[in-house]
Amino acid sequence: MQDLLALVRQVEGGHAADIGHNDHLFLQRIYAEGLDKYVSRLKAIGFAGKKTVLDAGCGYGQWSLGLADLNDGVESCDISPLRVKFLTGLAKQLGVANCNAKVSGIDMMPYPDNTFDAVFCYQVIFLTPWRKTLAEIARVLKPGGHFYVNANGLGWYMFLWQEEHNKADDYDPKAIAARCLSDTLTYDRKGIYEPGMNLIIEPEGIKQALERLGFQQIEIAHEGGLHLDQSVPAPKPFFKGEYNGQVGIYEVMASKL
Repeated sequence: MQDLLALVRQVEGGHAADIGHNDHLFLQRIYAEGLDKYVSRLKAIGFAGKKTVLDAGCGYGQWSLGLADLNDGVESCDISPLRVKFLTGLAKQLGVANCNAKVSGIDMMPYPDNTFDAVFCYQVIFLTPWRKTLAEIARVLKPGGHFYVNANGLGWYMFLWQEEHNKADDYDPKAIAARCLSDTLTYDRKGIYEPGMNLIIEPEGIKQALERLGFQQIEIAHEGGLHLDQSVPAPKPFFKGEYNGQVGIYEVMASKL
């Protein structure tokens, strides 16, 4: 664990001028306990032993590295060049050769149709025009392939407003919570999405959208609640499924027809 954190700090140091306060704190949080917790979560949802997997919206790469440990090949993409550079550098330092990262949004990706056996999308779809993103994921996923995604309900933004969770010099959770209702209304009523929006996505809404795209075997649970491979230990949630009596963070698994 110490070796991993040392490598994280080393790679981060190469981008010190570009990594802000919030991202610095985020990097420390996600890598502080190593990669085992991500590997365990991926095993619990059956994301192991696959030939090609996509980490859509990979961020700083903790899930990508977990996926690379369990599968033959991983493609990762993120809209942030900084995060892609960081993941590429860390993977190189760790000797991970089966993870390839590139710069791309996830509502329009540079992959051919029916490319991936599985697509993983963690804590990012609500920062995109999510209905378009789901259609794009359906396009690049092979028939019979599995798709994992999680999203935030109203309860999460109530929690941000009340607790100012993970507030940093360049990250104001209360401001995000204040804007999310207007952002969601604009997207839902007018179909308008602008970068920087945070969108509330209720479970029934994402279920209906997946059904329209031809997905089946749709399962929904609180974040960390899906335990699809009973041969491995039950997953440990990172967030609560409910805040203030409202949906917090939840996860979805589905298969493409």
